Amino acid sequence: MQTWENYLMLNKELYKQKVRQVIAASFAFLTIVGTAFMAADRLQLLGRLTYCAAILLLVGLPFIWRHKIFTQFRSANVKSDEEWQYVFYQDSFKLNSKNTVATRKYSELYRIVEGTEYIYLLPEINRAFPVPRDHGERDKFLLSQGKQREKDKIAPFLSCFYVLSGILTAFFGLTAERLPKQWLLQTWVYVICAAMPLAWMITIVLASVSRNLYHISYVRKTWVRIILQVLSVLFCGLLILCLGIGEVLSLALRYPVQQNDNGTYTEHVDDMYSPFKYYLYQPEGAFFLRYLRPMTDLNDTDPTIGEAEWYRRMDSKSTDASTDTSSKPTEPVKNSSTSGSAGGSARRNSEAEKERNAALKIFDKYFAAKGSTFKESYTAKGRMYFVLHESAADITYLEYDRDSQNGNCGLYVLLKAAKSSDGSWSQSEAQMQNTYAYEYSTGAMVESGKVDWSDSGNEEYRKLTGEP
Repeated sequence: MQTWENYLMLNKELYKQKVRQVIAASFAFLTIVGTAFMAADRLQLLGRLTYCAAILLLVGLPFIWRHKIFTQFRSANVKSDEEWQYVFYQDSFKLNSKNTVATRKYSELYRIVEGTEYIYLLPEINRAFPVPRDHGERDKFLLSQGKQREKDKIAPFLSCFYVLSGILTAFFGLTAERLPKQWLLQTWVYVICAAMPLAWMITIVLASVSRNLYHISYVRKTWVRIILQVLSVLFCGLLILCLGIGEVLSLALRYPVQQNDNGTYTEHVDDMYSPFKYYLYQPEGAFFLRYLRPMTDLNDTDPTIGEAEWYRRMDSKSTDASTDTSSKPTEPVKNSSTSGSAGGSARRNSEAEKERNAALKIFDKYFAAKGSTFKESYTAKGRMYFVLHESAADITYLEYDRDSQNGNCGLYVLLKAAKSSDGSWSQSEAQMQNTYAYEYSTGAMVESGKVDWSDSGNEEYRKLTGEP
């Protein structure tokens, strides 16, 4: 007698063998796609939607499947008392039910699946005729037809690892892929993100073993089976190698981070090319550490001192040291030309300090919160500029242009230049991104919105600078 309970049970058993792993694998695949979208600034909304689709697939599909099974049951068993009658012959079988009369040869079946309570005769991949087991001669006869496959014992573990890997991948996309420049992940977040490649390595190994033992091994042609097994192992090894390299690089590029007594964090950069040994960070939400500034030593942990203020203090200390040195008794100057040269050098240093301080103010107001850097550099002709962002493709920098027409402000241009394949770039080909004005007497600053040399800028900019 075909009741709802045993109909649901037999389909649930078949569902576990056929569908569960497919849903888990689809969930993991969608999280990979979503994370790829999250890596692109303009596609992050699409990435979040993909994550939502993955969750709906994982959670909602079992309910949809249950509803579909119930609908099929009602359509085939309106009175709930119709029997499924089988007649088995030597080379075929016949099924009689309320809505189905079918005769199939065993050789035409797609598969024969052995379950706990039923043996499933599948005429096609998504359709099954359930035969209650008698644990006797009929079972032996049906299973001897050559279409049955051993139950995949790895499938439950593989499904769990698909879901785990997918969850870790989505977490990576929502944290590491959204990490602003110069910021760091909190330690517990970094540990979870670092576990993601390891979970995928285990998943890939389980998938490869399952594929070789329970799928490829049933390919009849020996040479095809060997080729598929070799390709499966090579592909698995290549994926694991790539994940392993990524994991090693991730661990190597993470410098030690320790929490300070006042709640800030210190990053110890043990790199000979780094301009500073210690950097200060402050927690930003539950996931991130926001970059504040370099540190003079491990005790320099005051979070109220911004990067611009810190640089000013460092410059002030350098100036004081130079003053102390110059105040010491020296030999009388005998050559007036030497004295003039020294005076010119002092004026140039004063002008450079003035440019640097104004640039730091602009950086502190408009760029520090965006995670930009502030790196002083010079052209071949000795002209000073300040690098805010640099990658293999381009460089963005701030450069003093001139004083304003009213003489009250310094005008600083934000420029961006593309790099060639060898990493070189030309200032003459740099494109204007914006222009900023800094008033020397009051410290007032304004962003003009200019993106071309011929632009006049907004009204606030023109009023402050006296520019036409």
